[in-house]
Amino acid sequence: MIRSPDSKISKSNPDLCTSIETGTNVTQRKRKQPDCEFTQAIAVLSAELKKNIDDLRADMNNQFTNINVNINNLREDFNTLSLTSAQIQNNVKELRAEYVAIKKDMLQLDTKHNELSQTLTEMKSTVNFNSDNYVDCERRLKDLERNMNNSAASTVELLERKIDSLEQQARQCNVEIGNMPERRGENLITVLQSIGSALNMSLTSKDIISIHRVPHAHAQNNRPKNVIVKFNSKLMRDNVLSAYRLSKGLTSDRIGLSGSPCRIYMNEHLTLRNKDLFRKCRAAAMSNKFKFVWVRNATVLVKESEDSSTFAIRTEDDISKKIKSNHVLTTAVTQ
Repeated sequence: MIRSPDSKISKSNPDLCTSIETGTNVTQRKRKQPDCEFTQAIAVLSAELKKNIDDLRADMNNQFTNINVNINNLREDFNTLSLTSAQIQNNVKELRAEYVAIKKDMLQLDTKHNELSQTLTEMKSTVNFNSDNYVDCERRLKDLERNMNNSAASTVELLERKIDSLEQQARQCNVEIGNMPERRGENLITVLQSIGSALNMSLTSKDIISIHRVPHAHAQNNRPKNVIVKFNSKLMRDNVLSAYRLSKGLTSDRIGLSGSPCRIYMNEHLTLRNKDLFRKCRAAAMSNKFKFVWVRNATVLVKESEDSSTFAIRTEDDISKKIKSNHVLTTAVTQ
């Protein structure tokens, strides 16, 4: 702490002359003047000021050094920033070049997209056209298949009828004998001659081309096998059948066969198709009260009564048309 110079002036007077003059009795002499406290204070202040100045100079030197360092750092940063700016500019140029290239590619893609869209539109139109053609072709194919099936069915039915007709024509000299008892070691020619005698006809071996038994269509049928006789002419066949019909029935005892008497049937040798038609026709005739059903020249004939008209049955449709419907019509008229 710096003391004030006025604090000691009031205690001692530095003016020596005045002191000498006031004190007459005091011996006048010279003495060394002591250091002044004020000077000491100034020296202290000067030392402190110098120290402060030195500290300030050192501080300023440090600040100048820091400023120089900061300036150098700023210069380096600026140089780095310049390099970075150059890189940025290069990057910007590269980005611009890439943008131009991408824009060009985008234009090409747009062109290709338009071309692709046009191609897809054309393909869609082509697909629709082909689809319509496919539907039309499928429809035509179905119509063709239906027509072919109908035509094929008609053709097959026609061919079956022709084949059946040819088969029936090949059997025009044949007679089928049914329910005639079988005997082991039987002589069918002798049996047939016995049948001729029962029918008042003379049959010789010259009149017979072949005679044999045939198995039934159903293996489990317990009835005797039918006998097929092929005569040398259709006229002979017709004469035998006429004689059989006039006999009003033929039994096994009349032709010399032992055992219980049984009815023997003689008919034209029909094909399987005509046999099936004859069987169905007889069943329909019984159901609809038709009295007469017979076969003449491989054609099935029906007659409801003795006074009724005769109908020829050639197909199954004729059974419904000429037997069932005629019976319904007759019943309605009667009522």
